[in-house]
Amino acid sequence: MLRHGDADFILPDSARQLSAKGKSQVVKMAQTYSRNVQDIELVITSPLRRALETTELFIANANIGCDYQVADYLLPDTSVTAVARHIQALVQKKILMVGHLPLLDYWIDYLTGNANVRMATASLASLSMDYAYKGLASLNWVYHVD
Repeated sequence: MLRHGDADFILPDSARQLSAKGKSQVVKMAQTYSRNVQDIELVITSPLRRALETTELFIANANIGCDYQVADYLLPDTSVTAVARHIQALVQKKILMVGHLPLLDYWIDYLTGNANVRMATASLASLSMDYAYKGLASLNWVYHVD
């Protein structure tokens, strides 16, 4: 999972774009940890502008060899059970989800049974599981950038 980079504070929320700091965060994360994401088979992103920009920058700078899909179920206030229904239907094993708070924090807690992880801007987290359901995942690592 990848949280979008730092974003400008403007309204409406859907129009918020990455700040210069946010772009730098995403590029740094992608370049530093590209080896950890080389086997990604599918990238799914929120439709909000800051998430789309994060997705495009991350894919380009981490040299991920797949396109991305836009999914409304990755909007910030979506329920984790709604996300689970969509993710359980996917056949890909290695998925990168790009989204927002509070959803990403809730999603990690749901999958791990409450790992109590907090995703800062441009944070990247890895979980392992055989099936996307409550309490069945292990948290492998979380990386943060300045």
